[in-house]
Amino acid sequence: MKVFIVFIGLFIINMSFLSYQGDLGRYVRCQTFLKAIAEECAAGAALYYDEAAYSDGQFWFNYDEGREYIGHLMEESKRGMPLPKNSIITYEVNFQDDYIGYEGEEIPSVTVDITAVTGDMFHLPFLEVREIKRAAKYELPQ
Repeated sequence: MKVFIVFIGLFIINMSFLSYQGDLGRYVRCQTFLKAIAEECAAGAALYYDEAAYSDGQFWFNYDEGREYIGHLMEESKRGMPLPKNSIITYEVNFQDDYIGYEGEEIPSVTVDITAVTGDMFHLPFLEVREIKRAAKYELPQ
């Protein structure tokens, strides 16, 4: 009987480890996916700038086109995301240029913060992760 009890205990512990490893792998894939999307959004939005202001020696981003690009990319990325289907993805964009101003160094940049509310991603009762946040900042060279 002692062997059976020890076997059941080890079996439950190993099943918990397997569940944790699977959930952690999915969580890491989701973080990597959101980070890649945030980087692509920031880099793509930085490509849209006001050419008239640039010819006058100032650097201004074209905010409407940049936000439109990010919105389009977010919609396209929802098709292939590894997140649960009922996830709610929101994003926030922060432009820093000569028109809006700078926080810190005077380098034009675009920062994209993505938040995905996923529900509980881990099956174990003592682990609870309900959202994933990732951010990326694209700075233009001087």
